[in-house]
Amino acid sequence: MSEDNKVNNETERESHLDLFDLIKALSNAGVKYVVCGGVACVLQGVERATYDLDISVSFEENNLRKLLEVMKNSKLVPRIPEPVENLLDEKKRKEWFEKKGALVYTFLSGNTPLQLDVFLSYPKSYDELLEDSDEIMIDDIKIKVSSIKDLLFVKKLIDPARDKDLMDIKELEKIYEQKNKPG
Repeated sequence: MSEDNKVNNETERESHLDLFDLIKALSNAGVKYVVCGGVACVLQGVERATYDLDISVSFEENNLRKLLEVMKNSKLVPRIPEPVENLLDEKKRKEWFEKKGALVYTFLSGNTPLQLDVFLSYPKSYDELLEDSDEIMIDDIKIKVSSIKDLLFVKKLIDPARDKDLMDIKELEKIYEQKNKPG
């Protein structure tokens, strides 16, 4: 392979951040988060595709600053036309949820379908999710993932439930039963 092709391949790889690159970047930066939603379902054993990473985070200012640094380095930008620093403002987050019905703050990739959704409101707090989370290793990185029990709890609250949520519930219940089968 020529040097030009090597450079082009490396540049292309850098510009096509994937879900696991993003998860690793968050973990390596020390962001306190728990993976929720579709990616958590996949990591728990459900077979399905997803392009967005849903996370619950600790809203401590230092943690949010780490998150914003990862977003900047990953070239992910906010979906809404507001300064990203507003995510640090508890009043703004509350306003987005209460006045605009925003459940998540979304970061988008400019050149892939990848997006990161940071929950502004979730049926369980970050601390509750963290306490019950499962730890999964990917490439020597420990990732906190919402437990099957918590995923089922949240999925069953979705009203109206989407087809993919109903399928997730069915698969998660099967996996939960298999994991907790006596003997």
